Amino acid sequence: MKITLLWAVPLGILAVVAAEWALLANPGGRLVGLVLLAVLLGFIGVFALAPVTLAVGAVGERWGTAAAVLLVGTCLSVAVLAIIGSIERAKPGYAWKYGEPVDAAVPHDWTCTLSGYKCAGSWRSQGKTVHGSVTMSRAEHRALRSPLAVAADGAHHLKARALNRRAATAGLHLKPASSVALGKVPEWTGWTAGAIGLGATLFAIVLPHRTPRTTPEAR
Repeated sequence: MKITLLWAVPLGILAVVAAEWALLANPGGRLVGLVLLAVLLGFIGVFALAPVTLAVGAVGERWGTAAAVLLVGTCLSVAVLAIIGSIERAKPGYAWKYGEPVDAAVPHDWTCTLSGYKCAGSWRSQGKTVHGSVTMSRAEHRALRSPLAVAADGAHHLKARALNRRAATAGLHLKPASSVALGKVPEWTGWTAGAIGLGATLFAIVLPHRTPRTTPEAR
């Protein structure tokens, strides 16, 4: 482990610098920055958890320290990416980038969340009426109070883009960052990575490590 730390520490520092540069100095490189950050956090987790868990120790004893660091670090990194992906999917920018143009209708007796500007609404998609949440700008939210903005069908209509059951309006003037692509990382990949890491650790701990038997002559 000490030998591994000799090359892991400087590489970790370089990864931090690269991630910070990509995130702050170059907004278009946010995707690369978050991927580097996920890898960095994954392998930092290996060294942070090693003293208090059997994960790296057990796998390392069976397959070697390098294999243990690579396996556990990769699993943690994928899990971090899956978490970041779930956060990106929840942002209005994800629905705006990958959604389809719709005419979102918010009923006159609208119901909105207490925090943020998200209201219950509906729109047409592929010939069907979809009910979901509509995230709008502050100005659009204020306009809902005006009876003059109500259409003949008794609803407020907003131009939006919708994906599944979430819509984001044009009034938000969204310019999604490159990191929104991480929203396409499915949630199951994080669970799968965790299962692989845990399974390998349990395998290394529970099943005995076979050592070659020595013959009486060798003794």
